[in-house]
Amino acid sequence: MAARRRDAFTLLELLVVIAIIGILIGLILPAVQAARETANRAACANKLKQLGLALHHFHSEQGKFPQAYNEYWNFSEPKESPTPPDPRPRKSWATFILPHIDQKNLQDLGILSAQQNLIHLFSCNSDPRSLSVSTGGYYKYLGPQFGLTSYLAVEGSAYQIGPSNTNLNLEFGGPKDGVIHRSSDTRIVDILDGASNTLLLGERPPSPAPDFEWGWWAWSAYDSALAVTEHRSLLTIGCPTPNLYAAGKVIDPCDAHHFWSVHPGGAQWVFADGSVKFLKYAAVDILPALATRAGGETVDLTNH
Repeated sequence: MAARRRDAFTLLELLVVIAIIGILIGLILPAVQAARETANRAACANKLKQLGLALHHFHSEQGKFPQAYNEYWNFSEPKESPTPPDPRPRKSWATFILPHIDQKNLQDLGILSAQQNLIHLFSCNSDPRSLSVSTGGYYKYLGPQFGLTSYLAVEGSAYQIGPSNTNLNLEFGGPKDGVIHRSSDTRIVDILDGASNTLLLGERPPSPAPDFEWGWWAWSAYDSALAVTEHRSLLTIGCPTPNLYAAGKVIDPCDAHHFWSVHPGGAQWVFADGSVKFLKYAAVDILPALATRAGGETVDLTNH
């Protein structure tokens, strides 16, 4: 009786199958990643819309948009400054809208406790790092930890260059031609350039892990607020200047100086009419005009 023949793959056939599977994975994986990014970008845009709505709710209640931050350097005593100290507590715009994003319980805790919390609405889905908390790095003496934000207020067109590159100059020489800036009290009627042509918020990922030293939602300049142009390398010595709207890297601390996002090709922005638009990095030339509330500029958003 003849022996039964066992069917099996030859080594060559097996290698061909493996090669085909590898090619298919190579073709499918980019499509899967693109689909995931599309979903994350849509979720990110939805969060920005909610923040824009919260800012308008604050305006309806208070008759103005919240300040970006004020002159206080801590929560009790004002630092010496060339201008009278602001009597309001040192809070970011994000802390003022907490009741309007269902986080009144955090506001009731007080800012020193609230700042330690991660708020998902402030975190872009495309950047998983933003779902972490900062332990403060060099600034850990300010608190045990700090919640992060992917979204910053647009203070204006550019930080002014003062007599020195000190933190004092940063705080008191910052731009004031935007809607939400240092100690601002801007009303809708003050936006003479038109709400649909004026920026409120933009994307910028927190600075590199593991310290995440910049990007705290409860704090001020470079954390939760930024101008669209920065002429100094104040955060990290040796960073190039000027710092403009351009693609960045999550591992480069210098990229904390400018707006950008982990979305390919550009970032999403909230305008003063509450709309959210994705602007390509080619829009760098028109951003200063979009950042001012009453500059009188004419801006064409076509192809941007």
